[in-house]
Amino acid sequence: MKTLTYIGQRQIAQGTIELAFHKPEDFVFAAGQNINLKVPALKYEDSKGPRRTFTIASSPEEQVIHIATRISESGYKRTLLEIETGAEFEYLGPQGNFIYDAALENAIYMAGGIGITPFRSMLGHALRIGTKGRITLLYGNARPETSAYHELFLEYEKRAPFLHYIPTMTELPAGDEWRGERRWLSADLAFERAPGAEDATFFLCGPPKMVEALTGQLREKGVAAERIRSESLWGY
Repeated sequence: MKTLTYIGQRQIAQGTIELAFHKPEDFVFAAGQNINLKVPALKYEDSKGPRRTFTIASSPEEQVIHIATRISESGYKRTLLEIETGAEFEYLGPQGNFIYDAALENAIYMAGGIGITPFRSMLGHALRIGTKGRITLLYGNARPETSAYHELFLEYEKRAPFLHYIPTMTELPAGDEWRGERRWLSADLAFERAPGAEDATFFLCGPPKMVEALTGQLREKGVAAERIRSESLWGY
């Protein structure tokens, strides 16, 4: 049985928390992979049981394992909010093929909501090992305060000449001071704002309907299927 020792949690955006775990010496993963975590014991009834799968938000070089998740009323999520430091979580993995590719000359990352977590891992890794080309991150959210890691990506953009960060906020009140994009994520937005989109490899992550819609839009624009890599995150 493999376990991770829980360190603690913090709020990283409105409605979103980040949990930290000690990283075992033999824990090896690729940026973008996920793990399945079992809470020690459910404190509240949950029909889906005590296990959930989460993307590892930290990069492979970090000495702490981070995951980030939206808060909800599920028994699992309510239990997470009350877990005590030192608790042992059983885990399966790491696993998954939605991973960082340093050999690409042009990559476009498109994330909706908590679908940002694999890109937090990939970009952290890219800052350490580099990339052959450029990366554009388009990140859709309701408002800045609900955007996990928004400030971190602004910092990354300052440090990394290969990174272009384009956040878009779709539920801002009238008269808001936001000066950036306000449109929904779409292939049109990517082709308008991301350099060389016609030849780029796209990485899509978010709710299944978003991933499906973006995939269809990109295919309509002539993006070959082999240049679209995706992972859907199911809410719970």
